[in-house]
Amino acid sequence: MRIGEIFDAPWKTAASFTLLVAFAIGCGAVRNPALENARADYHKAQQDPVIVRHAAAALDKAARALNEADQRWEEDQDIIEVEHLAYIAEKRVEIARATAQRRLAMEEIQRIRLPRP
Repeated sequence: MRIGEIFDAPWKTAASFTLLVAFAIGCGAVRNPALENARADYHKAQQDPVIVRHAAAALDKAARALNEADQRWEEDQDIIEVEHLAYIAEKRVEIARATAQRRLAMEEIQRIRLPRP
């Protein structure tokens, strides 16, 4: 069997090559689920205007922990250390959410307490 018989149409050749490249890229990119979850959690918090407004410092700490986890993963793929740092990043995001909710509640209490003219 000749190559021309297998790939008798140019689109089949291109499709096969594209599929092969996609498979190779997918196999080459090793992912860490804990890091991916922490990254998704952080990005979700980053899109929340309440958190950004009321807990920017706490969110910044989460970003630093996430960046450190990313850096460790890129450098030596130390799974235990990366999962630990990802856990810290997730907890810092939770702290940012709680801080934002608390500060928003405090604003609401202050608004209610103010006498109306």
